[in-house]
This record gives sequence, structure tokens and C-alpha cells, in this order.
Amino acid sequence: MRFAFAITLVLVVILAGCDNQTKTKSERNERPQSKRTIALSNADILRLGIETAPAQAIQYTPQIHGYGVIVNTTALAQLDAAIMTAEAAQLQSQAALNRARVLFGDAHTIHAISREALDAAERQAAADEAAVTLADRSETAAFGRDAPWRGKKRDHKMLADLTSARTMLVEATFSLGGGLAALPSRLSVAHLHTRPDQAGSTATVIWNAPADPTIPGRSFFALVKNSDLEQGEHVLVYAPTGKPIAGVRIPSASVVLNDDRAWCYAAVSHRTFVRVPIDLSMPVPGGYFVAQGISAGQPVVVAGTGLLLAQEIGVAAAGYN
Repeated sequence: MRFAFAITLVLVVILAGCDNQTKTKSERNERPQSKRTIALSNADILRLGIETAPAQAIQYTPQIHGYGVIVNTTALAQLDAAIMTAEAAQLQSQAALNRARVLFGDAHTIHAISREALDAAERQAAADEAAVTLADRSETAAFGRDAPWRGKKRDHKMLADLTSARTMLVEATFSLGGGLAALPSRLSVAHLHTRPDQAGSTATVIWNAPADPTIPGRSFFALVKNSDLEQGEHVLVYAPTGKPIAGVRIPSASVVLNDDRAWCYAAVSHRTFVRVPIDLSMPVPGGYFVAQGISAGQPVVVAGTGLLLAQEIGVAAAGYN
């Protein structure tokens, strides 16, 4: 019995030692990855060229992006001309019909024109009215019933600006399931080569576009004034999908990549810095938006970021090897 107990005790000690050794190795592998704070001396700060700037408080509006095209307004000009021509013909034929009815008179007067002449005037007026309806429906099918130049009185100045390219007409399409449930209040339109953090032209006159069966998604028309866009150009479009969020702007120079993630360094004291994750899907002009982890006015590293990361990784590796 004593011999068996001794053997069992030895085995327990050996297994405990193996488990402790395995745990130590696991900790060595995990600690350098979880370590995010680094303290530097004044000499290290000078050697690494560390410079900081206060994080700027901003608001960020969640948005989705889609694609669009600057519509060539030749078709719009043709439809507008067709409507104006049809309306002019309708006015003329209606006036001719009114004269014919007066000349034809009634059953108690002498007819100055024949019944055939009156019938011809009525037929022409009906045909011209149908031409106006056809031209109007053609424009609706192409540009939607809510086009801002339409209504009881056509906005000829807006049409002139569109057909002369002083105002650009954008057709924007967003994919299904992108979170755009209603007509957006505004659209941002930018060239394809423009970075997401660069501002584009803003459109605030927006309406639903007829659905395109060849493109799955939701489409809108929008008007853009005073831009450098060109007719026929393919563009990027952005639409807000939520309420503004308070946070800070981190300059692009502060961003560093490591472990398949983006980071920046924020100062927690004069010589101590903490590494904070950044979401690159929320670009803003000049940098990126961070909602938490950094307060407004807190210094962030804007120079020497890469060397600071190398310093942190080197210190962590030396401390846990």
C-alpha cells in the first residue's frame, strides 16, 4: 500500500509540473498579444521621433455606399421638347375646336360650318390631347413621377440647367439589404478615384427612380450643382443610414497595422501610450472615426507610430521569452 501511494504521489507531481509548464508556455504566447500599453523614457521619445496632437471631437453618421452614373440629359431634352410641342398643338387644336363649336351653333341657329368640320376639329383636339398624355407618361417612365421639374407648372429653369449641364442628374443604385429603408435625406457623390475619406458633392434634391430589372437594388435620382462631374461618368455615392454618433477623428498618419487590425496610440500620460483599435470602415475627411477608447482632446501619436509599434513588440518579446 505504501509503495502504491508513493507511485501515485510521484505521478501527480509530474503531471502538475507538466500542466504548469504548458500553462506558462500558453501565457507566453498570449501576453504579448494582449499587452497594449507601453512606457517610454524621454530619450526614447526623442529617439523614436514621437509627436502627438489632440484628437478632434466630431460626429459621424453611419452610411452605405453604392454606385451611380451621371445621366446624359439628351433624352430628357427630347422628352421636354416633345411635351412642349404636344402642349402647343393641343392649345391650337382646342382653340380651333372652340371656334368650330361657335360656328356650328345649336339646333336653333344656322350652321356656319358642317357637322363633318366640327367632327374633324373634335378628332384633332382629342388626338393632340392624347399626344400630350403620351409624352408626359414617357417622361414619367424614364425619370419618375416625382421628378422636381414636374407638377402643375413645369420648372423650365431647372430643365434648362439640366440640359445645359449646369446641374448634373445622378442615378444612384444601392444593393438590397444595405440598410437603406427610406428615401435618403442627402447623397454624397464622388469620382471613382476619390478616397472614401474625401468629401464629394452633396445632393439634397432626391427622388425615387424607376426600378431597373437588370440591377438588383434600389435606385434614386438626385441633382448635383456646381460640381466637376461629367455626363456619362460612373461615380461613387454614399447615403446616411442612421443618426450621428459622437466620437473623435484620428488622423491618417496615426494609423498603424498589426495582427490584421488597424491601431493608433493615445497618450495616457506624458510618457505612457496605449494602443487603441480603429475601424477603417468609418473614414472621415483627413482620417478615421473612433467612437470609444479615446476622448476628445486626448493626445494621439501622429509621428513615429510605426517605430513605437516596433518598440512595443520588441519590449514585449524580450519580456516574455
